[in-house]
Amino acid sequence: MTKRYGMVGIGAMGALMIERARKAGVDVCVYDTNPKAIADAVALGATSASSVLALADECEVIFASLPLPAVSEDVAIGTGGLIHGKAIKHYIDLSTTGPVMAKRIADALTAKGIACLDAPVSGGPVGVAAGTLAVMTSGSGQTLSASRTFLDTFARKITFIGPDVGQAQVVKLANNILAATNAIAVGEVSAMAAKAGIDINVLLDVINASSGRSWVSEVAYPKHVATRTWDQGFRVELMHKDVNLCLQQADASGTPMWVGSAVRQFWQFMMTQGMAKEDMSRVAHLIGTWAGVDMDSKPASEKPKS
Repeated sequence: MTKRYGMVGIGAMGALMIERARKAGVDVCVYDTNPKAIADAVALGATSASSVLALADECEVIFASLPLPAVSEDVAIGTGGLIHGKAIKHYIDLSTTGPVMAKRIADALTAKGIACLDAPVSGGPVGVAAGTLAVMTSGSGQTLSASRTFLDTFARKITFIGPDVGQAQVVKLANNILAATNAIAVGEVSAMAAKAGIDINVLLDVINASSGRSWVSEVAYPKHVATRTWDQGFRVELMHKDVNLCLQQADASGTPMWVGSAVRQFWQFMMTQGMAKEDMSRVAHLIGTWAGVDMDSKPASEKPKS
């Protein structure tokens, strides 16, 4: 009998995960509050459930890809949540919820005999589409084994960190605050270079062959900032959420984060400017505008030659 995986959350990440899984012939049953997202998944060959609970009544192995910790909590252990399902045996949360929420959900599910895997991902929609996501996992080894067929359709590297749910969240938060920091730092040096007449693509080419390189300079800025497309696929409000969760974890563990605190203030400022729903690549637009750089025209190296 072919295993059918359940999936809750068909957003920017979830939709592409389902597409990758269906192209690989993996059977998926889906649920989302957005009818169009469900219809798009069904068009790819997925089946659909009428509710979260209906999904848990049908599928033994269920994944979730959700935007906020409170949503993850409600879907997993709230009234009508997965915890009440008759079929579910394994729960894999691909969301970034922070270790406190991950443990709260896992404790409740485990008490009901449902094994859990904390499995946040990194690489964004581009990584899903290319099948190059990094997946950090902690929790049940059996659940990891049960989830591999689905995960392998879009992940290039799956790292098992340890048996304690929440450990993967700590690693994910560490990764994301670095990405959040680099997004600001690369934006600042790009604006400084532009003021000196240096094309951003030339700057990035040198940085990426030198010691200042990062994923942000190698992938995010060349694809989404230098092109002026602003389409990295991760909203400001989500990065702000992840940075906040990281600082909360640092505070709880008594770890000082001087730079991290400044980074949180920057993303908080963007939230206050009505940019919550904007793509996070817009951080470069904001910094460039402050510096008096034209951020709406493509750089010289990107303009068609006459």
